[in-house]
Amino acid sequence: MVLAALLIQVAFESRAGADPPLKTEGGAPPAAGVGQDSSALDERFRRLEALGAAVMEQNRRLTEQNRQLAEQNQGLTRQLQEVNQRQDLLSRRLDRVTETAAAPSVPAALPSPVASDVAGAEVLPPAPEPDTKVSPPHDSGSTWPEFLVGKYDREKGQFVLAQPRSPEDMPFALNFDLITQLRYTGFSRSVKTWTDSAGTVRPVRNLSTVKVNRNWFQFSGYALDPRLQFMAAIFSSSTSNTTLFLGWLDYKFSNAFLLSAGYYKLPGSREWSDSYRYTLGADRTMATTFFRPNMSPGIWVSGEPLTNFHYIAMVANSFNGLNLASHRIGSNTAFGSSLWWEPFGKFGPGPSDAEWHERPTLRLGASQTVSREQLANAALVQTNPEDTLFRLSDGTPLALPSALGPGVNVNTASVQLWALDAAFKYRGLSISGEYYLRWLDDFRHTGGPLPIRSLFDHGAYAQASYFVVPRRLEGYARTSFVTGRFGDGNEWGGGLNWYVIGNRNWRMTFDVTRINHSPADNVLTGYRAGASGTLFQLQMLTDF
Repeated sequence: MVLAALLIQVAFESRAGADPPLKTEGGAPPAAGVGQDSSALDERFRRLEALGAAVMEQNRRLTEQNRQLAEQNQGLTRQLQEVNQRQDLLSRRLDRVTETAAAPSVPAALPSPVASDVAGAEVLPPAPEPDTKVSPPHDSGSTWPEFLVGKYDREKGQFVLAQPRSPEDMPFALNFDLITQLRYTGFSRSVKTWTDSAGTVRPVRNLSTVKVNRNWFQFSGYALDPRLQFMAAIFSSSTSNTTLFLGWLDYKFSNAFLLSAGYYKLPGSREWSDSYRYTLGADRTMATTFFRPNMSPGIWVSGEPLTNFHYIAMVANSFNGLNLASHRIGSNTAFGSSLWWEPFGKFGPGPSDAEWHERPTLRLGASQTVSREQLANAALVQTNPEDTLFRLSDGTPLALPSALGPGVNVNTASVQLWALDAAFKYRGLSISGEYYLRWLDDFRHTGGPLPIRSLFDHGAYAQASYFVVPRRLEGYARTSFVTGRFGDGNEWGGGLNWYVIGNRNWRMTFDVTRINHSPADNVLTGYRAGASGTLFQLQMLTDF
């Protein structure tokens, strides 16, 4: 339309500006071309063409502006929709907060003075956070109390399945924790055989296997009273196709005194008491695997009587009683205890400084275990991958016929185990170690005369680590040894820990260890009695 109007305007201007026609005598028009200025007409046509081009350019610009305005309008429409959605969400949250504020307050859950359970996860749920919980629909006329549900605690790596709004009306809380340890284990032998103390030559084999080393399903919380806490767990491992059911009950009298009963770790080693989730390498060291006790049914007390000073003491069925309940003989019991002091403040779990302490922190401890043991058959004990055997310093089981002499079979022994430990953390650096001393004596046996009245073995581990990338990438090195009357064994190695999301809930580990005459044997840790060679372990551990 604009172009047509301009063309009409130019046409009128052309007619108005043209010279009037000349007349000849008699009124006849002049001959063609007479009186017309051809140069003026050419000029007008050029103006017309230029004007048309300008109009077309202006039309193009207007079209582009209309397109941009349409896109801006669409964007503003989407932003307005998002604002409306946020307003609706904020309104719903405000309604929930208002409803929660009118409900009775819930006291914080009581923390256990025992820092962690067998798998290392906290037993009690954290204090409820009303603004992050959603209450299930309920009938306002019903007397059934409401629960706060659906929280995931990232710090502790566990789900809060249920937590009451009022413990007085319904004192019950339930948490869930799943810990999975996937591992590739490869072993390249440097010797083909080893000879035990009875003179039997045994093979040393290469190994290459992928396995679910540990899988831990845990339910924990409290019931009937916030001070009455529980833990129930299912432990499984593909290394021996074993599934076990574990658990215990706690009653908290105060921070200084927690009374517990059930299946638990018999105290005897700091690295053993710490969860396998927190080991510096792929698993516990060779020295710990050789000396440590096991889990057992029992009764124990624990607490923090003074700030940062902790204790635990346990009376249990056996030094190695997890899988021997139905085969228990006699009334002998085991006693284990441990003390540790953190003089500069909370030390945190495990030896690694994954939390990056800005100030130096220290942990000093000591453990003791004593027991009178009916020695178990090796085949029976090995049905559970966590079980251990009393072994001589060359790896020979003490209960093996002729282990201490030709024709001598040891049936019963007394054991005393002492361990001293120390650890240090500061800004990603960690240094830790533990020294073991063990006495075996008071043997009861059958067969010929006993050539040995008592045995003393000792050993230690030392390890250090540093985060080359804070809270993410950690390099470490460690070594351990065992020495005694029947021989010596040692290991040294190191590796890398990658904390994928910057905390302990997801860790990748690459570990290489050189082993010389291992006295330890445990399918979970990778050590085999009498073996020498190089152990490779690649592991992923998740905790959620």
